[in-house]
Amino acid sequence: MAVKIERRNEPTGEQLAASVILTGVSALRMMRAERRQMGYISWKDLNPDEERRVLRTSSPSTEDIYLPDLVRIGAKSGEVQEDLCLLVGSAAQRRRMPGVGWSVCSGLPAGSILEVEPGVYSLSPEALCVAVAREVGCIQAFALAQELCSKISLSDRGKYLPPYTSPVTNKLAKDKDQPADVGYFEVEPVLTPDRLADYLATCKGSTAKQLQRLCPYLSENLLSPMECIMLALFSLPFPYGGFACGPFKTDYKIEFDDRAQAISGMPHAVCDAYQEAARFDLEYNGELGHSSRRGRIHDEKRNTGLITMGIEVATVNNEMLCDMEAMEALAWRMHQRMRKRYRNRVDARRKKQEALLNTLRACFGLKPV
Repeated sequence: MAVKIERRNEPTGEQLAASVILTGVSALRMMRAERRQMGYISWKDLNPDEERRVLRTSSPSTEDIYLPDLVRIGAKSGEVQEDLCLLVGSAAQRRRMPGVGWSVCSGLPAGSILEVEPGVYSLSPEALCVAVAREVGCIQAFALAQELCSKISLSDRGKYLPPYTSPVTNKLAKDKDQPADVGYFEVEPVLTPDRLADYLATCKGSTAKQLQRLCPYLSENLLSPMECIMLALFSLPFPYGGFACGPFKTDYKIEFDDRAQAISGMPHAVCDAYQEAARFDLEYNGELGHSSRRGRIHDEKRNTGLITMGIEVATVNNEMLCDMEAMEALAWRMHQRMRKRYRNRVDARRKKQEALLNTLRACFGLKPV
């Protein structure tokens, strides 16, 4: 599916007085608000000369920043006190301003800055992933990239904004599985793994190169945070705490042959995550839609058809995702069907697997297990 980033020709409402480039939490909050409201990102892309000019001339003062406008466009929460994260082209462009955190970058690859409205700019989805990788970590940036490649956008509510979330704070949540201020919305993807990889290839530094190596493990068009976590766990290599079963094809349609159609009564099946080399379909059961009688009958027919086609089917739920032994048993089976030996020789592998799980859960606003 094509990524939907459209131009907004005419800004609406009040405009900010001077050029402001948002980065970090502020850009992430605004990006999620835009996706929630529009379903996609409608900001204007700039040519390389315009990007260089904006970065060179960005030096906002207190008078240039009107907080109600920032709240209106989603860059700042009206309920939470947090620093505004701004980007400038040199250290000399920083100002002494309370409540503002500065990032300095003298040069960015083409496609790094988008115009939100006249005078207001944001890092692009690709550039924001790199910023998160440098500020927080590559796994957190991977989780953000997975969100941007999926058909979900996390809520921008709450004090702690994933992937800047504090796992310690999440433990205080009263809800069984996630804090009340964390949710997600169905939207269009605004990034693809290939586009992110192409952007990272033009970036300098070891962090960008490390994130680039993780791009092949990103999936597209996922429909829930738990699917994102499941695919990351099964796809990422052993040293990161993953099970090295990727890559997977998501939302993959398999046409049934005559025998499978006769047995299942269905012409085809759509797999949540299909491992082609293993001929293995990994399904996430989020209970919603699967617990009804109609849902169970549909799943049984689909699974019967896939088994008839020689495709093994496994269903993963939330409890199983937290059981590393059960997950490893599934990974062992996938490796076996790929005619590979499951050789995870990473020291303290169980601790790394649990650490990866909890990092991913924090990135999607969930409590650690």
